[in-house]
Amino acid sequence: MMKALIKKNSPLQIKDKISNLIKPKNYLIKKMSANVKVIRDIQIPMRDGHTLSANLYMPNREGKFPPLLHLDPTRKDVTCKNGYMHIQYRFARQPGQLVFSDETGFEAPDPDFWVANGFAVLHIDKRGFGTSPPGREPQPFFGQKEIEDIYDAVEWAGVQEWSNGNVGLIGVSYLAINQYRTAAMNPPHLKAICPWEGVSDLYKDWFYCGGIREIGFTPFLFKRLQMFGFGEDLGEISAAHPLRDDFWKSYVADFENIKVPMLNCVSFSCQMFHSRGSQRVYERSGSSEKWLYTHRNGEWTEYYCTEATAHMARFFNRFLKGIPSQGDGPDKIRLEVREFGDQVKEVRYVDQWPPADITWKTLNLDNGTSILSKSSPASEEARRFRLKKEALEYIYRFDRDCEITGPMKLTLYTSYQDCDDATIYAGIRKFHKGKEVEFEGVYGFPNDLVAKTALRTSLRKVNEKTSLPYSPDHDFDIREPVSPGEIVKMEFQFTPSSTYYRKGDEMRLIIQGQYFIDGKKIHQPFRYERSRKGICRVHSDEDHKSELLAPFIEA
Repeated sequence: MMKALIKKNSPLQIKDKISNLIKPKNYLIKKMSANVKVIRDIQIPMRDGHTLSANLYMPNREGKFPPLLHLDPTRKDVTCKNGYMHIQYRFARQPGQLVFSDETGFEAPDPDFWVANGFAVLHIDKRGFGTSPPGREPQPFFGQKEIEDIYDAVEWAGVQEWSNGNVGLIGVSYLAINQYRTAAMNPPHLKAICPWEGVSDLYKDWFYCGGIREIGFTPFLFKRLQMFGFGEDLGEISAAHPLRDDFWKSYVADFENIKVPMLNCVSFSCQMFHSRGSQRVYERSGSSEKWLYTHRNGEWTEYYCTEATAHMARFFNRFLKGIPSQGDGPDKIRLEVREFGDQVKEVRYVDQWPPADITWKTLNLDNGTSILSKSSPASEEARRFRLKKEALEYIYRFDRDCEITGPMKLTLYTSYQDCDDATIYAGIRKFHKGKEVEFEGVYGFPNDLVAKTALRTSLRKVNEKTSLPYSPDHDFDIREPVSPGEIVKMEFQFTPSSTYYRKGDEMRLIIQGQYFIDGKKIHQPFRYERSRKGICRVHSDEDHKSELLAPFIEA
């Protein structure tokens, strides 16, 4: 056993983080072009007689243009002007330069770019926020009324005299989350969506990853949103719903009913937030035109970079303007492979996700040797660790150059002492010449693992109908505490990733009772509940096959 892994920023990284709070780095804010026509505070009518306030950006010339719209609660008029910078941009390190115009809202498309490419952009204040009329009661976030408001805005935009009738939805994170349910309602004028790094199941992907409550970023976000309007505190409300009950299910789209073309972004960086949910929508949606963009960059660095915006423009040109894609290969699935954290080894386009050339290999957890073995375990002895402060590690050494691309599945057989439940976290690390290779993580954290996952033991029950061979799916609706001496099966799905390993490199699996990154905000804002006491035993023998299923692509 070993001491539990808790990653932090280095002293130099903390110094840079503090400096960035004072004077943000890696941002180039441009004055918006005079060729953009701006109409502010347009009132868009809703079905119940209310209106929403929006800013419209469009080419300053005659014509009909495809509208791209987004609705969010951070106020359409709060942009990076006159020295103002969103606190999230100050707090989160950016691994590359962000370039956008001074009319760009937080996590919103840059209207300067899109208008220059022949689109109109509608930035809409959520009901009760910004200059949209306030309600009598606090407004729910992501609720049915919000989805209906977006539906009505789509239909309004589709019939305006400046519109060509083909409407798209666009935006990052919050602005992506509310696209799924809107698309599943199939507004007649909605022709394409681009949910960039979204969350398709609030319980599974954000508030209770693996049935374990997130207690850092969530309260910070919903308290901050009160600055912009009158909304419910979804962080507090979520504490009353520790199981995935009807409350949580009401936020999930009918994925199969999403028929419009979709460009979905799966981040390999924003693990346990913007990764598995995006993959889930891609796998289950009913669209016949599903595009996928993967990356391991910073969330906003990638969204505003030249390659990503060009990719989005090709997508919307095709489905909102009828312009065929240009290029040598398929556009649908962009795969980014990294060998080291700050270096892209390869970008290629593939025909399906996970890629067709994967060979799925089973690696057994050998408790006698602490290795990940292709052979059956040599020892039947269980290994144990104290949940509060220890960890177990298993090592696989590559005998040839190889790529691991896609989701991984971990099966563990566990038993417990002095507790009937536990929070179990599992991670994949890469070592090159004996030194750990660290990767870009959530919210600008630069020292992350290759991939990670988590599962509360009492919520381990798998839904076999919705699971895939490499992707166990849990309902999280029934608690099953563990009895003394009972050995239980747990199935984990790692966040997807794509990593290149050289001959001699090591892939290390680590298992522990707490999250891998320090939850102090000077490091990153996400924190999760953790095991406070007890001992976990991992069993791996002929009757209890603890194993890692990994997607190999031989070099």
